[in-house]
Amino acid sequence: MRKLSVAELEAHHRGATFTSVLPGHVVQKGGFRVYAEPNFRTHDEPGRHVHTVPEIFVIVQGSGVMEVDGAEAGEFRAGDAVIFEPGEDHHLISRGPDPLVFVWMHLEPVS
Repeated sequence: MRKLSVAELEAHHRGATFTSVLPGHVVQKGGFRVYAEPNFRTHDEPGRHVHTVPEIFVIVQGSGVMEVDGAEAGEFRAGDAVIFEPGEDHHLISRGPDPLVFVWMHLEPVS
């Protein structure tokens, strides 16, 4: 798991991109989520929540903690990009007063 600020992304003539963060990867699929309830935990189904590809969360609003392999792994807030590596059991937990709003993306290697 890695966390960085969106402001840290490498500048590009078309705007900041994730190219320098995960070189050789493109967005496979993604979505936009809004969770208004405090202490909401993403992917709360039974069992581990893992992927075979990296997953990026860009936090638009809210704050909370990241959980990796069952343990808290740091805090996040609006403006952060959180990158979970393949095989990491991962969750975001909302802890702030504002709703948690984020964009998520699964990335795949460019062939």
